Amino acid sequence: MEERAVLANIASIITKDLLIDQPPPVAAPISFPLLDACDDDDEAEIFALMQKKRAAASAAGRKRRQPDEPEARKPEPKQAKLEWHHAELNLLHRYTDVQFESNLHMRKLTFLKIQHILEDTLQGISLSGYPTPPAQTMLSLAMWKLSTDEHFEEIARKFRVPWAVCQQVVRSFWHCISDNYESFIKWPNSLAAQQSTLQGYQELEQLRCFRELFGIITLKRLDVFLESEHAEVPVVLQLICNAERKIIDCYVELAVDYSFEESPIGQTLALNPRTMPAGSYLIGNGVFPLKSYLMRPIETECFQKDTVFNDLLRPAFQLAEKVLDKLALRFNTLYALEARDLNEVRLIVESICAMHNLCEEYQDDALASDGQANYSWGGLLEGIRGSEKDSKGVRRRVELLDELVAIEPGE
Repeated sequence: MEERAVLANIASIITKDLLIDQPPPVAAPISFPLLDACDDDDEAEIFALMQKKRAAASAAGRKRRQPDEPEARKPEPKQAKLEWHHAELNLLHRYTDVQFESNLHMRKLTFLKIQHILEDTLQGISLSGYPTPPAQTMLSLAMWKLSTDEHFEEIARKFRVPWAVCQQVVRSFWHCISDNYESFIKWPNSLAAQQSTLQGYQELEQLRCFRELFGIITLKRLDVFLESEHAEVPVVLQLICNAERKIIDCYVELAVDYSFEESPIGQTLALNPRTMPAGSYLIGNGVFPLKSYLMRPIETECFQKDTVFNDLLRPAFQLAEKVLDKLALRFNTLYALEARDLNEVRLIVESICAMHNLCEEYQDDALASDGQANYSWGGLLEGIRGSEKDSKGVRRRVELLDELVAIEPGE
């Protein structure tokens, strides 16, 4: 009897181990026949409880293995917002009116108006690894860089801003202005804007004879140090200005690659003459080609009419030169321009032209007391002469010559 009891216990233990190791069915309800057959069987009751716990543990494990369920996702930790820990740069309080105008070449009121215009735009600037500084600080650093010939290291020491941060702020400002190019450098596209542009020249005594004059185009050669080339490289700055001395188009290209026909405005006018009102034209010097929409001086003056015509064009060239000189006077960075590559040169020039237009909009005359009427900066683009072979251009200039100069041939 004892041996049979021992064998029965061993068999019962083996059976329970096998049953415990088997996973229970997922869908079917769990039944325990031993528990149903005999309520007083302690072993059966213990076995049933173990099976219930195993089933509950297995179900919990399946839940943990399902990452798509909302309860299984852990909330991502919130990143702390970077804060600007440097003192806000306030040039208005730092300098007197005279000092401010001497450094930034504009009035304090103009600076405040520009800051107000750019407030929302500058708030969208984000710096890699750094917090976004206040708008006044960004504008102050950028305007100081453009208005002086100081390097980033000098500016960083002067205003106690880390050099890397100062560099990022100013370069982000250039990108921001360039991204909003058409908000500041506006080509007259609407009918009202085009008529206003034509009328503007009629209010200038020396140019009112050109009734269809739409803009004056000019250029300047600049020697720029490009980090990508490890050398000083000549580039061409091409501008078109209106009678109000605002810039309505700007373009920068390497001197070796420059041609008017390849510039954006040159291609646009060639493909779509309606970019300007019918019959209107630009005036440019001998570097530019003769077109029906671009008048240039007569290269070989054979008659007195030719000389008179060229003299009539001179005030237009002088107005364009004044715009270029004002750019350099206000933005001294043009004297010794440095950039990483040609694209950055374009960003800088577009920012300069945009700020120039805002200063002209507010009639800022902070440069009037400088007393520098004529001075030398930049250079001429040597070895380039515009063609006079365009038949439509020749015909249009002859018509204009007869309209403006009432002198018979041979006189």
